[in-house]
Amino acid sequence: MIELTLTELAAWSIGIPMVLVLFFEWTSRWSARNAERRSLRKRVTCRLCLQVLEDEGRDRVFHCPHCGADNERGRNRSLG
Repeated sequence: MIELTLTELAAWSIGIPMVLVLFFEWTSRWSARNAERRSLRKRVTCRLCLQVLEDEGRDRVFHCPHCGADNERGRNRSLG
């Protein structure tokens, strides 16, 4: 049989749920951060009309449905 004093029982009764709450909070924040990163990877901005779109394709060039311009993915900062 397990023998516990009242203070040990109270410490276990408070400590274990607290650890579980912190663990679930951490996993929830981790999951939300990963979902945001996945969403940002799909998000592209048209360089002509500045329309923000979600594009599932992996092509380097995407076609803007709003203005019809062809845009490159990524951080292309060329001026020409």
